[in-house]
Amino acid sequence: MNPLYVWLRIKHLGMLSAFCTLLLVVGACTAPVAPVEPAESNTTTDSTENSAGEEADPFAPVEASAEQVVIRVGTGDSGEGLAPHQEIIRRFEEANPDVKVQLEPVSGNDYYARLLTQIAAGDAPDIMNIGDDAVPRFVESDAFIPLQSFIDDSNFDTSVYLSGLLAPGTFDGELYFLPKDYSPLAVYYNERIFDENGVDYPEDGWTWDDFLATAQALTIDDNGDGTPETWGIQLPGPWTTGFEYWVAAAGGQLISDDGSTYLGYMDSEEVISAVEFYQSLYTEFGVAPPPADMSAFGGGNAEFDNGQAAMRIFGRWPQSGMMENPNIDLGVVGVPAGVERANVLFWGGFGIFSGTEHPDEAWRFLQFYAGPDGAEVWKDWALPAVTSIAEESGVMTDSINGVWIKELDHLAPRAYMSTPYWGSSADPALRSALEAAILDPEADVAALMSQAATIAQDELEFSLE
Repeated sequence: MNPLYVWLRIKHLGMLSAFCTLLLVVGACTAPVAPVEPAESNTTTDSTENSAGEEADPFAPVEASAEQVVIRVGTGDSGEGLAPHQEIIRRFEEANPDVKVQLEPVSGNDYYARLLTQIAAGDAPDIMNIGDDAVPRFVESDAFIPLQSFIDDSNFDTSVYLSGLLAPGTFDGELYFLPKDYSPLAVYYNERIFDENGVDYPEDGWTWDDFLATAQALTIDDNGDGTPETWGIQLPGPWTTGFEYWVAAAGGQLISDDGSTYLGYMDSEEVISAVEFYQSLYTEFGVAPPPADMSAFGGGNAEFDNGQAAMRIFGRWPQSGMMENPNIDLGVVGVPAGVERANVLFWGGFGIFSGTEHPDEAWRFLQFYAGPDGAEVWKDWALPAVTSIAEESGVMTDSINGVWIKELDHLAPRAYMSTPYWGSSADPALRSALEAAILDPEADVAALMSQAATIAQDELEFSLE
C-alpha cells in the first residue's frame, strides 16, 4: 500500500466539518468542464443485454469477484460523452483483471452538489472529474490526494503532456489532478463572409488593431437603418472567465500573485484599458451585436451560427457543430495580441479522493485514464492532452485543430489560481462592471473598476476571516 495512505486516513477524519461549509459555498458552481464533443470518427459503444434479453443498465453497480477491487469514477459528462469513458474502462479492465471500474455520471449542475454530499459523507467516488476553477476549493478542503508520491513510485512520466496542461491541476506547488480535456480561446471566422467582401483572412500573430480593422471592414449595414445585416465580431458579453484573456493581453492581472488583494490590480490602468477596448467594440465602433441575454453563457447570441457575424471569439466546445453548419465556411485563428500575446485555459482533470480505500488501484486506473493509453481514446472526442498522441493523430498540423494546440504556448494564469475565493469574492463584481460598461457607452470605466475592486476586496477579506 502506498505510504501516503496512512496520512490520508488521518487527514480524512478532519474533512467533514470543512465540507459542511463547502457545500454552501460551492454548491452553486457552474458545470465542472465543457461536455465532451461527439467523435468525428465512427467510434461506438456496444450495448449489452441481460439474461432476459433486455438492455442492461451500463451504470448499474458492477459485479466483482472476491479477488477484484471496485473503483468508482465520477464524471459530469452525459449522453454520447460517456462513450470514451466506457471504452477506456473496457480497455483498462481487459489489461487489469483484478480491478472493476464503476462509472457514475451525473449531468448538469447537480454534479458538484452530489460530489460534495458524497465527500462529506465519506462515500465519494475513488476518482473524480473536477473543473479548473473548483480545484483550489476542493483541494484546500483536503478532498484529493497529492499525486507526486504515486508518480515517483510508478515512474510515471508527466512530461508526456502538452504545454500548460498540468498547471490547472496544481495547487500550492502540489499536483493533484491529471488533465482530461481543455480549451484555450480562439477566433472562429466565416471564410464565406470574408470572401464575399474581399477581406483577407486573419493570420497568426495579428494584433488588437488588426482585429478591430477587420471587424470594422466586415460590419455591413446595407440599408443604413443603423442595424448591420452583418456584424464584424460576436463577443461573449459579460463572460468574466473569457474576459481574463483581454486583461492578460493588456498586460494586466485581476489579483495579486499571492491572492491577498484585488486593489491595484482589478482597478489598474491595464485592466481599465482592457475594459475600455472591449466596451468600444460594442459601443464606439459598433462592430459587435449587443448581448442577447446578459445572464446566458457567452451572451446568448446566435449571429455567427446564423451567418450574420464574420467572427466569434470563444472556446472549442461548439466547433464540431460549426463545421456542419451550412451557414459557415469555418476558419480558426489564434486570439489577437494586445500589449502581450496571451490566452487563458479552460480545463478539466481527474484526481483521487482522499477517502479512497484503494489508493494504489485508483492510481493505476488514473494513469491509464488520463495518460497515453486513455489519450488513444480521448483523441476521437476532444483535443488530446498527450503530446505524442496529438502528433500521431495529425491534430497538431491540422489547419483548424492545430490552432488550439499552438495557443497553449501563450497561456496566462487565471485569477482562480491565486485564491479559492475568486468565485465568491470577485467574479460577481467583475461581471457587474462588464455589464454596465457594455450597456452604457458613457460609463466611467475607471470608476466602475475601482468600485468592483473595492467590493471584491471586502468580500475576500470577509471570506478570509
